[in-house]
Parts: sequence; structure tokens; C-alpha cells
Amino acid sequence: MGDEPISGEADVAGWPSIDRADDQRMARALDAGDTNALAQVYDAYGARLFDYCHVLLRDREAAAQAVHDSLITVRERIAALPDPRLFRGRLYATARAECLRRRTNAGLPAERRRAPEADAAGGIDESTRELVHAALLALSGQQREALDLAVRHELDPHELAEVLSTTPHEASVLIEQARNDLDDAFSAVVIAATGRDDCPSVPALAGPPGQPLDAERCATLARHIAGCPICGLRTSGRVATAQLLRAMPVAAAPENLRGRVLATAFSPEHARTRATIAMRFDPPPPEPRTEEEPQRKSTGVWVVAGTVVCAVLVLCGFLLVSPGSSGGKRPAGNNGVAAAPGDSPTDDGGTSSHTAGASPTAKTGSPTPTPTATPTPTPTPTPSKSSKTAAPRHHTRPGRPAPNPSTPSQQQPGRLLVKGCGMGHQVYGCQVTLIAVDGPVKWAVTGTTGGVSTGGSGTAWPNQPIYLNVSRSHEWCWGTGSGTVSFSTGHVASVTWNC
Repeated sequence: MGDEPISGEADVAGWPSIDRADDQRMARALDAGDTNALAQVYDAYGARLFDYCHVLLRDREAAAQAVHDSLITVRERIAALPDPRLFRGRLYATARAECLRRRTNAGLPAERRRAPEADAAGGIDESTRELVHAALLALSGQQREALDLAVRHELDPHELAEVLSTTPHEASVLIEQARNDLDDAFSAVVIAATGRDDCPSVPALAGPPGQPLDAERCATLARHIAGCPICGLRTSGRVATAQLLRAMPVAAAPENLRGRVLATAFSPEHARTRATIAMRFDPPPPEPRTEEEPQRKSTGVWVVAGTVVCAVLVLCGFLLVSPGSSGGKRPAGNNGVAAAPGDSPTDDGGTSSHTAGASPTAKTGSPTPTPTATPTPTPTPTPSKSSKTAAPRHHTRPGRPAPNPSTPSQQQPGRLLVKGCGMGHQVYGCQVTLIAVDGPVKWAVTGTTGGVSTGGSGTAWPNQPIYLNVSRSHEWCWGTGSGTVSFSTGHVASVTWNC
């Protein structure tokens, strides 16, 4: 499949045609803060995104809220888009993540209310629509979603790769196989519905009339059609099934959805709502940290010891120059600056309390100094950067702000924001994100469901995201799967994957 829609295919009924140059223009306008940009994005993609979310959620209000939150997130996080050419893929990837979150975490209403179909001319008749639906049911969920995105929503392999968390090559292979399987399935359901009286083999291969065909029966019938002159003639002149997908009806978005999106985006009273919505999605990965100079060990005991040494040195110097001393002359051999002892606690050979892979719950108290021999009086050393006496340091985790001694030791507790994660096809791990707001928050993993594994505990600090590794078993599965991670704060993170 190429990077552009196949030429000659009609636009999906009711949806405007969108050039990729328009995508880039809208992305740049959003990034520049153009107040008209979000309205233009909604006019171009609102109906498309609603239909896609409705396919995933099968509920009118849930799909509308997913589109609302997705567009707010894209606007708030547009600065993280590395290239305007990725705008379309980012839109759909954000919408998909929001839908999966609602399916596994936020929940859906017990009684789902489907959206009405949009009015559109040039649709297909009811009987053909039923055949297409029957053929789609023979495909896997991943194949149906990939075809919907590629054929109806016109995503290219690179955009599909971002949405489905795979590679462009794998996305191309997936689409090509899905197209072939859909063609075979459509031929099978057509023969099962209309060819029972013409070919004596069809009734046994297709099963009872009116019974849906599964993937195995469709494959069996497809092989029969390829070698049967009667059935082959019946299906030889049909149109490509992908063309029929473009003529299938679409779900109609609520008329007030556009106004809801724009009101949330620009009303000052919704500023906190915008921030909360955007926080649900993974923040950009942090920049690689440059290796910092290891912190020197320094405790109150050594500060006192240093003070005593300095006092002794001053006293010795006084005695050396006072009347009755050796004529004010220094003893031979002491005309140089004394070197610091090699085993001084202020020179630990580069050892730092920031050990790699340390547990977040490791104690961070000051280390106990190793006793050394009583220092020999020497002349006062020349002050240097490495020997400067300073207040004791608190050993903290990398990236965590050191406590300010002028503020109370007990900080005001904050609240925790938890963002789940998703695993792509044949991917067995992802990262749940924890972010503290308005203060530090203690957290701990208290349980998991759905076959996912993780653990840990610690303290989340404002503006310092924590990425918690989550994995799933390598057991064979079909379609999609999901699990949860529960925390001591009461939060539950959803974890989803494609099999």
C-alpha cells in the first residue's frame, strides 16, 4: 500500500477529502497558537474520529467524550509532535489510546446507545451491507481495525504503525493480508447465500443456511471457489471488497460536540480540566541526563572533627611564632601545604550514594563515617574547592529536588496521576506513568489482574514522572487483551495489548 489513498476511490460518504499538506498546515497553526486551528482540525477530522471511536466503543456518548478528550490532548501536547507530517497518525493514536482507556479503566455504560447513521448519498443497499458485515466477522479484530483505518480513514503504513504500535513494514503486511482475507471471506458469504442451488458442494461446506461463517469455513469455501468453475463464475465480476467498505454507512457525531471541544479548549475556567486530560497520556520521554559529579560524603561528625583540627592548627601556629619558640622559624621540612588524607570521607574515590538500579524505598540517611586515626597537627592547608567544609548534604535519588532546609521537613502531600499503557503486536512490555501534582505522594503496587506483572513502591515528586515497567506473559492469545495495576493510593492503571 502506498503513502497516499488509491487513486480512483471515492471519498467516504459525508467526509471531506483531506490532503496531507492540510495536515501539516493545521499542525503548524496549532503549534503557533492560532485560535482558529482547533476548529479547523475538528471540521476536518471530527466526524472521522467520532466514527472510529464509535467503532471501538459502540456508545454514542462515550465516543463523543473520547473525541473531545483526544482533541484537547493533541492541542495541549502539540509541542511534543516532532514533525508536522506525523499529525494524522498522532490524532488517531491519541483517539485509540483514549478509547482503550475507557474500555478497560473508566468503564462503559451497561446499556450502550449506538449513534444514528449519518445521512449520505451513494451508499450500498441493505443486502450488500449484510454480506460485507458477514465477511468482516470472519476477520480478526486487528484486521478489521487496520482495514478501517487504511481504507476508510486513509492512513498510510507509517501512520498505521504509530496507531497500532508496530512497524511500517508490519503494518503493510497486515493490510495486504487483511485485504486478501476480506476478499476471500466476501466471496465465501456470497456463495453461501446465493450458490447453494447451483453447486452441490456448497451446502456441506457452508453449513446450515443463515449461520454466520467463521474464518475456517470461509477459508474452506475460498479454496473451493478457486477450483470450482460454477462458483468461480458467480464471483468473477464482483468489485473489490475494500471499495465496498468506503461506501458503508458512518456514525453521525452529536451536533453539539464541536462546541463542547472549543469551549473546553478556550474557556479559562476549564484550564484545570485541560491539564488533567493531557496528563492522562504518556509525557515525552525525559532527556538523557548528563552524568553528575558524585556527591561527597559529609556528616555532622566530620564537620566537628574538621573544626577541632583547624583549632589545633591555629594553636600550633601561635606557639611557633610566640616568644620562647624557635625564634619564630618554622621547623625544616614543613614549608609545603599539607595534603588531605587519602581516606578522608570527603574524598571517597568517586563513590556515590546514587547506585544504579537502587530501590525507590532505599533509605537515604547520611552514611556513618569510618573511624580514622587522630589527625597530626599540620599547617593550615590552602582552601580549595574539594576541601571546603559545607553543611551536611541529604543524599537523594537522581532528579529529585534536594529538600530546602529553610522549609518545614513535612511537605504538603499532593495527588497522584496514573496513566496506563498499551503493548503492540508481539510486544510483551510497556510502562505505566506516575506523576505527582501539588506535592510528593507515596505509592506502592498492591495488585495486578489479567496476567500482567509488576511491582514497586516509593515517593513520586512533582515534575518527576516515574515509569513503572509492566510485562505480560508470553502465552498465546487471540484478538486483544487487558489487565490492571492497582496502587495503594486507590488508583488503577489499565494495561492493554494486541495479540
